[in-house]
Amino acid sequence: MSEVVEKKSSKKLKKAEYVPQKSSDVKELQKHLQLFGYLNPEDAAFGVEENRPPQPEESALESLKTSFIEPGKMDKATVEALKKYQEFHGLDVTGKLDRKTLDELDQKRCGMPDLGEFSTHGNKWSTTSLTYGFDNYTTDNGLTPAKIHEAIAQAFAMWAAETPLSFRRVNNSASADIRIKFVSGAHGDGSAFDGKGGVLAHAYYPPPNSGALAGDAHFDGAESWTINIPTGSGKVDLVTVAAHEFGHSLGLRHSNVNGSLMFPTYAGPMRYLHADDIAGIRTIYGGYSIENAPWIHGTSIQVEYPERLERITRAGFYTYLYGKPNTTNWFHFALPTPVIKDQKRLKVVCAILRFRTFSTKAMVDHVHIYDGYSKIAAHNNLSLSGDNWFKKFGVAHKPYVYWGLGISIGVSFSNGTLNERRMDFVSAGCDLIN
Repeated sequence: MSEVVEKKSSKKLKKAEYVPQKSSDVKELQKHLQLFGYLNPEDAAFGVEENRPPQPEESALESLKTSFIEPGKMDKATVEALKKYQEFHGLDVTGKLDRKTLDELDQKRCGMPDLGEFSTHGNKWSTTSLTYGFDNYTTDNGLTPAKIHEAIAQAFAMWAAETPLSFRRVNNSASADIRIKFVSGAHGDGSAFDGKGGVLAHAYYPPPNSGALAGDAHFDGAESWTINIPTGSGKVDLVTVAAHEFGHSLGLRHSNVNGSLMFPTYAGPMRYLHADDIAGIRTIYGGYSIENAPWIHGTSIQVEYPERLERITRAGFYTYLYGKPNTTNWFHFALPTPVIKDQKRLKVVCAILRFRTFSTKAMVDHVHIYDGYSKIAAHNNLSLSGDNWFKKFGVAHKPYVYWGLGISIGVSFSNGTLNERRMDFVSAGCDLIN
């Protein structure tokens, strides 16, 4: 019996089998809604005759139509499930397979089911010091283990910046709390990947869920993974998808807030948390207690290549920087960092910047955090513009501070008017904990 169940659970539909392409593809729609939590598979009469649940007598069928689904028929239960899907994804709630719904159903997405606004799964890790390791790597688009390490640390750092959690990489993945691997098709967990497009990755909730798989994150090896922005046609941003999956690893379900990191479909690179994501993760783990929070004014900023600036103006405690067209630059802050308090060495949670740019012609692309000359965090390919009055950049492993913190900011300027190529820096700081 267990062997039959195992064979059944390891059977995974291919993308073409569960993504409807036209309004008449009701059976495919039902399979899609079942896979992602909108239809109860125990109520659906899918499969060959011997695998179907007992069919009700004809006289009783009408009363069961809200819970029993017939394949290929747009019955009441299917319509209601589709309405729930449309509502969750911010579509017009029509109960029909219209074009907008078909387009949404065909989006790349996470393999986990959908549920509620920053909904939590109910379980959490019993420790705030988590470890992670890699079973293997991908070589897509020139990715090396070192580049993947930096990208995954960046993904974990988003969650570390808002919680008491820290994430440390270990070499022995078998001993890690969260194991990471790139796999294709069936890979031994009963949830086979579907090839390029469709499901990109999946992760498992914290213990005691899923036994040895608890917390683990799997990425579909059939996808074309990259850490560059723009990603290029057909490529998927590893940092964004990893950060989403780690949300599941920490206990978050999908959010129905469009624009949140935990929204189920992938809409391109997103390297920061939405307010809904922050509210959700803090519901599980709370925030952190700050021991010290040093800040420094924008007038202290240092420019690595002043010859690449059109103008620099210091007004009050602000610095206004106007870049020359089609140039890159690095700006630096040295923070006055207390490293010991009450005979205890402090740890760094995150760096924080207050800045704005006046158009997308002036972009903050990278934020690197240093302790002395050692780089302890790298947030790359950010593409930040506009008002950023309190932007956090986490340090995943929250290390002790030894020499004093510095923030390096990689920027780029493209063609535009002088004012469009302007950046204002107000201040920089960091949060330190015991």
